Amino acid sequence: MTALINYILLGCFALVYIRLLIPYIGFFSRYMFNEPTLWDKYVEKPRLVFYGTGLLLMHSNYGPILEGSDESLGFLFYASCFIFLGGIVMCLTSYTKRFKSVFIPRIKEQLKPQKQNFEISATTEHLGELYNELVRYDLVLRKRTLKEDFINVFSKDWKTHNSKIYLKLDSPSCREFYELLRTVFPNNSLTLIDFIERSDTIRREDGQMYNYNTVKNALYRTHISSSSEDLKAAFSKLEP
Repeated sequence: MTALINYILLGCFALVYIRLLIPYIGFFSRYMFNEPTLWDKYVEKPRLVFYGTGLLLMHSNYGPILEGSDESLGFLFYASCFIFLGGIVMCLTSYTKRFKSVFIPRIKEQLKPQKQNFEISATTEHLGELYNELVRYDLVLRKRTLKEDFINVFSKDWKTHNSKIYLKLDSPSCREFYELLRTVFPNNSLTLIDFIERSDTIRREDGQMYNYNTVKNALYRTHISSSSEDLKAAFSKLEP
């Protein structure tokens, strides 16, 4: 049995190393013949980190797996197999479309310097008018969100107040609210992750935070939110 497990492990190593070498042989060949390498450092550097970590997990658990297979297949054997498998997943995941289109942009977003406020160029009067319109169309939970709270959230540093905005919006509507806010007040540095997560000021009607990934992808699935007409009407009062 140990011999069989050894062959399986070696096959896994071969799969991972071959998958690693395929693109890099191409990079090296183009480099040697003075051709553009098409090296995208923003993708390849994180990919190498994933590969290095995955291979480390595989190599460090290769021995314990073989040792465990000689014994009674106890906890150490199964734990080492699980970690070894995790190393394979890390290596191969780095070549999926999701790694390039979702993981890398999310990490880059997380690594940006942390802001202290939304930096929206809006007067107190304009924010007050927007609050009145949101209340008028029943888009904000008035009993938990006073006008002062609304203005504090968008005009002050997040850590200088305890105000929250409780929106009566589902995830697609929340995404549309964010997009309209950026459009109506274009002089801002408002990002979706700041709006949803980092500020800790925007809440659902039930008091829970919105899920960033759900809000981010919401309009791709529905194209139009359930509160679209009311939101556009509320923001239209502030358009130039």
